[in-house]
Amino acid sequence: MNNNNSLVLGNYLWDRTTHYLQPSPLNGKAEEQEAVKLTNKQKALLNCLVDAYPNTISNKEIIQQVWGYEHISQESLPQLINRTRRTLEDNEKTILVNTPGVGYSLNFKFAPEEPVLKPITKPEECALKSTSKQNAKLWNALFIVMLLVTLFNLYETTKALYYKHDFEQVLKAKAYPEIKRSDDGKTVVTINNHECIYHKDQLLLQCP
Repeated sequence: MNNNNSLVLGNYLWDRTTHYLQPSPLNGKAEEQEAVKLTNKQKALLNCLVDAYPNTISNKEIIQQVWGYEHISQESLPQLINRTRRTLEDNEKTILVNTPGVGYSLNFKFAPEEPVLKPITKPEECALKSTSKQNAKLWNALFIVMLLVTLFNLYETTKALYYKHDFEQVLKAKAYPEIKRSDDGKTVVTINNHECIYHKDQLLLQCP
């Protein structure tokens, strides 16, 4: 026996614990239909047919389960069947199915059960928060490293451009005209009519 109490009866969904038939979204007309209330006898009839599913239950057993020891007429069961068929819109008699000489059976489907979402427990929630914080720290560290690398590259580029300018100026500079080499191999530099000796090995300029 399936423990699912939600059944599909034609165009309706029925929760066996209630008296109400809810429009089924499966038929595409749920918005146009309204909920329908079952009488106590209709609910008892459907319940006994569901309990007997997939077997056919005899008229005598239906009467016993729906009316008990209450005195009824021979038309009570056929009338209840007809009212219930109208309620279910079972015009083709394909939901409440009669097997002549045997009894009745119910043609239905169990509604698909909705998946139960597992709630996030406290440890899992804490783990998620911890992971989020770690990821945030990693991104912050990565951002700082990228910023430092960018600033360093910018500094090196600026310095290279600066020294490039100085180097180009040196290349364009004219040689000092008052420089001559003496017979003994010394370099003589004349500055303001004074001769100075340049010692290249010592990078020293002597002006006597």
